[in-house]
Amino acid sequence: MSKEEGLGMAEKKEGMQEYQLSDLHPDHEKHLCHIASLRNMKTVGALAKDAQYVCVICGRAAKHPVNLCEPAKI
Repeated sequence: MSKEEGLGMAEKKEGMQEYQLSDLHPDHEKHLCHIASLRNMKTVGALAKDAQYVCVICGRAAKHPVNLCEPAKI
């Protein structure tokens, strides 16, 4: 299987919105993806503890939706 055939890639399902990671949205500095990119893992751990939401873009989980780009209730 080639990389183009989807090795490690999720298939887009009918009716699902396509998302892209981007720093170009409000309050991104509060999101786990940004904090993790800064390698501030102590903060990442604290924000993820007792997670109630998951990001539909990157799959990270957080206790509060404000810490995710596109949160969905778990």
